[in-house]
Amino acid sequence: MADDVSDPGTAEDRARVRLSGLAFRLDPTNVQAGILGRSAGARRYAFNSSIARITANQEVWAAQRDAEVAPGERVRPPSAFDLRAAWKAERPDWAGEISSWVFDFACREAAAAHRNYLAGRTRFPRFAKKGRSKDRFTVVGRDATLEAGRVRLPKIGWVRICGADPQQVNLRRLVRRGRARVTSVTVSRHADGSWWAAAKIERLLLAAPVAHAHAARPVVGVDRGVKTAAVAATAGGVQVAELASGRYLRDTARRLAHAQRTVARRTRRGQPSSANRAKAVARVGKLHAKVAAQRAAALHTFSSSLARDHPVIVLETLTTANLMANRHLAGAIGDQGWAELARQLAYKTEWRSGLVLRAPRMFPSSKTCSGCGAVKPTLSLSERTYLCATCGLIDDRDVNAGATLAAWGEHQLGVCPCVTTQVRDRHPGGRSDVQLPCSATRGRHACGGWVSVVSSAPRGAGVPMVPPVEAGTGQPHAA
Repeated sequence: MADDVSDPGTAEDRARVRLSGLAFRLDPTNVQAGILGRSAGARRYAFNSSIARITANQEVWAAQRDAEVAPGERVRPPSAFDLRAAWKAERPDWAGEISSWVFDFACREAAAAHRNYLAGRTRFPRFAKKGRSKDRFTVVGRDATLEAGRVRLPKIGWVRICGADPQQVNLRRLVRRGRARVTSVTVSRHADGSWWAAAKIERLLLAAPVAHAHAARPVVGVDRGVKTAAVAATAGGVQVAELASGRYLRDTARRLAHAQRTVARRTRRGQPSSANRAKAVARVGKLHAKVAAQRAAALHTFSSSLARDHPVIVLETLTTANLMANRHLAGAIGDQGWAELARQLAYKTEWRSGLVLRAPRMFPSSKTCSGCGAVKPTLSLSERTYLCATCGLIDDRDVNAGATLAAWGEHQLGVCPCVTTQVRDRHPGGRSDVQLPCSATRGRHACGGWVSVVSSAPRGAGVPMVPPVEAGTGQPHAA
């Protein structure tokens, strides 16, 4: 954590807010676990009541539309304030046993779901079904007090926290100093039956935005794959980091299948759930929780190291949903966590005043040679070594793709040498270990800019400079 700024006059001008979160596992007693479950059920009840009002409003609006009522005279969609007012007018007697914030946030979530539907982002909100929807509820942060080893929840009391976390110590210190505040706390029950609390934090940063600690380091490109989860390399073809392929879910597949068969055997149609079936379901949830924790630990370690050591990171744009349609690769792709890695790199790099660039979806990073820019027409997944027929480059497939992404990122930032290189000079930002054949007259660099290859003309001997406006246009430079 950064120290307090000694100059308060200039700190107000430089202050900014960072949003973050902190999750910790709870250790409630049996009585507290029952209260947490009832609070989650109360939240589900209020949410379903709001969805019923939204559905009725939608039916009235559709009837007015069919009757050709003018758009300005139709009913308006209920807001969160309207839903809260309707709930307070009709709430049951037992609602006083639960914190009012549980119902307030439930109405907000229902209104947000309806807004997303009206904006065309999601489908019409559905009712939350017990056993299918996640048990959770939210309270406001000022009513939830965090102390060493415990947290106080409204209408529940002090609940113990499992284990010690240095991040909790940092959060409590920042709250005491007035540099952070907890806006809300969401308590949820995971599939293994454990209860977790996730705090949403607004942290006041008094330090002015500074450059990355390693701003002089080169741009790196990250290629994500199945054989290797992620490979980071510079434009010069130097590998700087590697994340091994994960087999977390596939290695647990046999134990998971056995646990799921146990659940199926203990399920009887038309009969209520038994205690043994509940234990079997919890066993399945524990296996999934272990897999998720292993994957998250590997991704956080890799992303933190990469964001800390490199100021600019280039990622390829992947359509994971389309790639998962391949049933032969779906399991392997899902085990890598590509989207989660991109999300972590985005916010961790931003925290350190870095930058994450996204290459276009159709950018052929794997097919493009990082030495001369030649693009292969086809490249099968079985070819793990990249062999360029133009310049003779032989390199690892993933390292070559990372170097190509890094070169593209340098060109987008304007630091690519092709912006200031001279005509008939070999691109100085390319691979230093690659020598182009003398028979070639022109070549295209991996960044996308056309450059000339090595010639006998000495650098600076009356050779005109390349106009910057022509760099990266995809056309050869004029001699």
